[in-house]
Amino acid sequence: MADSQLTKRALSAAMKELMAERPMEKIRIGDIVERCNMNRQSFYYHFKDKYDLVNWIFYTEFFADIQRSFHRPGWELIEKMCQFFYENRTFYTNALQVKGQNSFSEYFHEVMHPLIMAHFSDIYAEDENRDFYATFLTDSIRVAITRWLLEGAKWPPEEFVRLMKTAVTGVNLVLTAEQADDQSSN
Repeated sequence: MADSQLTKRALSAAMKELMAERPMEKIRIGDIVERCNMNRQSFYYHFKDKYDLVNWIFYTEFFADIQRSFHRPGWELIEKMCQFFYENRTFYTNALQVKGQNSFSEYFHEVMHPLIMAHFSDIYAEDENRDFYATFLTDSIRVAITRWLLEGAKWPPEEFVRLMKTAVTGVNLVLTAEQADDQSSN
């Protein structure tokens, strides 16, 4: 493994340890580099800030892998994502509590939007509002997962995804029935 990757992995391990101990807002770059016996220049050579480091961790540990599984059905991808968050819930619960610019929540949206856009491209290919639909789905998934984690991940990932699927399917059935009723009354 190249020195650059070793350094990044050491910094990410330090960040994970620190986030298991305290809120992300209370972690300073100095804490991270001290934990892995490096200097600040080493950190800034690889990352612009601690948010960039958290995003890199997500990308390397999960997102790069899920791109190879893109051929799977959407619910399988969501369940795989929820399983990953569940297994790493201390870290991601902490990361998702940070709001605003450069936050993990923002980054999560940034990486999920094109994934959802591509996954549903067949359905919305000709629709000029496809970006709206992808944003809506991305936000819905992100908010549901965030709430699930921040409320203690009371259900295992499989059950949580089953509940999401039931909710989406139920809403779809009701709305489809209402639309059919409206069309038949016209």
